[in-house]
Amino acid sequence: MKELDKAYEAVKMLESLGLPVSKETLDGIAQMEKDNLCNEIIPLIKQELEPLVGKMRNGFQLSLTYSKGKGLDISVVEPQRQVKIEDPIEVDNSYRKKKSVIRVTFPDKRVSFHKKSSETFAEVIKYAGAKNVEQMGFEVLGKNLVSDSLFDNEKYKKYQREVSPGLYVCTYCNTARKMKILNRINRELKLNLVIEEVMIEDID
Repeated sequence: MKELDKAYEAVKMLESLGLPVSKETLDGIAQMEKDNLCNEIIPLIKQELEPLVGKMRNGFQLSLTYSKGKGLDISVVEPQRQVKIEDPIEVDNSYRKKKSVIRVTFPDKRVSFHKKSSETFAEVIKYAGAKNVEQMGFEVLGKNLVSDSLFDNEKYKKYQREVSPGLYVCTYCNTARKMKILNRINRELKLNLVIEEVMIEDID
């Protein structure tokens, strides 16, 4: 920080004398500020903040911004930015035609086959037992796939379906992710389901 203070003083002196400050000088100061942030300020923030949030059960993402006029601002990033790369999401809007849906055949030959995979998905989880699935620890949007609470954000709350009294499954993930989850549930709980991904054109 001492080196930065010297740089600021040098710029201030040049400006007071009416002398130009070169672009190279300003770029150099910007790089010094960036290095100071990475090497000193961010580690210090992390050191102070980590004990305060270390007991929280759910992960989150913070956005920290600073401007000369407005000062420092810290806010929580909206949930959709927390989704992992390996957990891609699909907005199940009615105007977006899906390429494929899920068909599940139960041991008693009953078939679950809906135009919206979210309906089949929720039906299977209800069949498997919401508590059983909850204990498997699947995560969607930073929350357990099966949870006893609803999202505060209305945009995501509408994708939660009650599969047991007080327990909700979040269907806000794409067909490939739903298939992966259902196949693991089927395998680990030994449900003897036949799970297929079928082209939507095959539906009458």
